Amino acid sequence: MKSQWASVDPDVVDAVDRVIERTIEPQAAAVDIAAEFPTAGLADLAESGLGVMLAPKSLGGAETSTATYAEALSRIAAACGSTSTVYMTQMHCAHPIQLQGSPDQIQTWVPRLCDGSAVGSIALTEPGAGSDVGAMRTVARREGDEYVVNGEKTFISNGDRADVIVLFATVDPSRGKGGVTAFLLETAVLAGFEAGAPMKKLGQKGASTVALSFQDCRIPVAARMGAEGEGYALLLRSVTRSRISAAAQGVGFAQGAFDSVVAWAMERDLLSSKVAEAQDLQFDLARLRGEITAARAMLMSVSDQVDQSLDEPVAEVSLLKMHCTTLGTRVAASCVELLGPDGDRVSVGAERRLRDAKIAEIYDGTNQVQSMLVARDTRLTAARETAAG
Repeated sequence: MKSQWASVDPDVVDAVDRVIERTIEPQAAAVDIAAEFPTAGLADLAESGLGVMLAPKSLGGAETSTATYAEALSRIAAACGSTSTVYMTQMHCAHPIQLQGSPDQIQTWVPRLCDGSAVGSIALTEPGAGSDVGAMRTVARREGDEYVVNGEKTFISNGDRADVIVLFATVDPSRGKGGVTAFLLETAVLAGFEAGAPMKKLGQKGASTVALSFQDCRIPVAARMGAEGEGYALLLRSVTRSRISAAAQGVGFAQGAFDSVVAWAMERDLLSSKVAEAQDLQFDLARLRGEITAARAMLMSVSDQVDQSLDEPVAEVSLLKMHCTTLGTRVAASCVELLGPDGDRVSVGAERRLRDAKIAEIYDGTNQVQSMLVARDTRLTAARETAAG
């Protein structure tokens, strides 16, 4: 499927398609069944120069547009949800390092994340603080030339595999968001740090998700990214890209489920105009194709806004994440129903896309949180228009 969007680099997308065809797709079902970390797919993407697409070429990245990254990620997700999550987490780790890391942090870690020699993770969510960052309780207290970190993180992608982790902790819980500070942790030299066993999940089973524990974990002051209290602003700049990632996955899961039904129907000659009894199926597929096409256009449009705007288009990104991840689950569920008794068969693949899709509505800011952000923007926009007469 060729992308017709002008800001999408067709050569990059073609390269991604080749990796999907030779490595990711053939292993997708096995990765899911065995809950196996998709090492081969991640390595092939990196070796093909596709490791962290949004990073500059000077650091080993592909330096693509956001639309190219989103289109590529949607295709990876259509083939294998686990690989897409592990892959996008590499970017989610590299991006804040690039934005606010020291020159040494940037030069040490971004090229390694790009070439796949390091696995990255980002540690934000806590057992009692997910979307409410101000309630963060992982504390980093300054003691001379070190910080002592105590606390827990949960639902951390790549956490047990990571060579480097971008950690968000507070230097003073009483300061709320103003205390949030970012740190760059090299796991090989950490004492007082432990990653839990991979969680058993509904979908994306090969994408390792764990809890992290910090008990008197000492890290040097040089591990801090930016000044104390600058973590919340960095977080806001980072989530724009991560929410686009989730939206791209939603489009991909819908596309993957749709493709599985089309393949199933073609094997049975159910798409021919001569098969009148299959007309309801044909009409449903036409409707689902339209929904996926519209969502993909929205994904491309908002991705272009991110690249072209001086300010982050927060509301537009929230709308995108909310719409596309909801679409992913809804379309995948419809596809399972269209397959009838075959909808539950692992070999068909629609049920895997449905299981993979659901969590995208929850991570990177739940869709309820996205609704709150959109509602707030709607109110502020209306107030400005009223004031302007």
